[in-house]
Amino acid sequence: MNVTRVQNWRFVVVLVALIVALLALTNVFSLYQTRKAHAEVVLVVDNAMKSVELVHQMRADVYRRQRLVDAHILASDAATMAQAEAKIAEIETDFAAAVSTYELLVSCPSEARAWQRLKDDAAATGEPLARTLALSRENRDVDARAALSGVESRLAAIGTDVDDLVRINDSEAEKSAARIKHLQHSLIAVSATLQFLAVLLTVGIGFWGTRLVRERENEVHRHALALEAHNRDLDAFAGRVAHDLRGPLSTISMTAAVLAKHLPAEATSGAVLQRGVARMEAIIEDLLALSRIGNGTARSGVGDPAVVVAQVRDELATRLASEGVTLHVAAEPAKVQCAEGLLRQVVSNLADNAVKYRRAEGQAEINILGRVVGKEYLLRVADNGVGMSYDEARQAFDPFFRALRVREQPGTGLGLSIVKRVIEASGGSVTVDSQLGQGTTFVIRLPQARDGVRVS
Repeated sequence: MNVTRVQNWRFVVVLVALIVALLALTNVFSLYQTRKAHAEVVLVVDNAMKSVELVHQMRADVYRRQRLVDAHILASDAATMAQAEAKIAEIETDFAAAVSTYELLVSCPSEARAWQRLKDDAAATGEPLARTLALSRENRDVDARAALSGVESRLAAIGTDVDDLVRINDSEAEKSAARIKHLQHSLIAVSATLQFLAVLLTVGIGFWGTRLVRERENEVHRHALALEAHNRDLDAFAGRVAHDLRGPLSTISMTAAVLAKHLPAEATSGAVLQRGVARMEAIIEDLLALSRIGNGTARSGVGDPAVVVAQVRDELATRLASEGVTLHVAAEPAKVQCAEGLLRQVVSNLADNAVKYRRAEGQAEINILGRVVGKEYLLRVADNGVGMSYDEARQAFDPFFRALRVREQPGTGLGLSIVKRVIEASGGSVTVDSQLGQGTTFVIRLPQARDGVRVS
């Protein structure tokens, strides 16, 4: 009896040991397979992210090259054309480097086919663009524009190719994630046959993880709603703050005027205070302008750039004459999707900056050109002023940004922020191209208004 009991205990111990060993081996195998699958997913996701980044970079290079070709056509002097061609060459070098890098990341037949289509479509734009540049060098702008219009279908195809590549990379990443999920479920099922407690533990962990995921999703949803509400209230908040500041600022302004009358003539504190009040008033006005600009405000009206440019020219005529600045204007009439008052503020801000940041030596010149290009209106404001460095141009549209070397000039640092916000709220885009000591060019693209919409 005792021998049988001992044997039974030994059998139980051996069985438990076998079960524990098998469970341990299963866990080790599960861990190995999970890490292997995780490494595979990480690799696929990394490759997908790099691939998406590269194809977007290539698409951006293609469109940047088109914009430079537009600038080349608009230019009339050889120096400006040469600068545009040099930048086009840099972009082509950058595009070729991206192509070489992406070649190493192609991992499946569908991606290879989409990638080949993208390369073919991108290569097909080379000859028409080269022909466009050749015509532009001869100042045959009409022929150059006609040659450039043939590239639009290829550019649309490039956009489709990029979307296909992004979709394929996303699909591959999702498939890898599905594989690791399937593996995890299989390993859980194997563990469940060895020990019921492991099943319970796995189910418990699953419920716990699901609850955490659900709580996390709810938290993300709450944060998204809060962020949306914050964005809606942000403009109204800026307007309220600016409006509330006007009252005490008016009191300070009147007090400063009274103090200036009672201070000795040689005293400067009153003048300093008044200058500070004037700068604060300018900042408040710009903040109010920013708070009033929204998609509804900008898109609800339609303006004629030719009329706006003429108004700005008349408004600046006296100032330009007194400061010796020459303004050249050539704007085609058209209807664009932007309220005329806001568009006038945009052009006025850019022209005012061109006058303000002119060079001390040489004849200051401002050129405002406007043309209808396809379904868009291209407005170009260029000057030969002090210009900006690369870093300064990159931050030019940031609110309150002002370069250290020009901070003695009056201004709030909000003018270009207002320009960018108005144009983007109207469904357009604005870019800046500047070289230190040579001048600055702003290029604005606005969608043309639909027929039947009255001009604001």
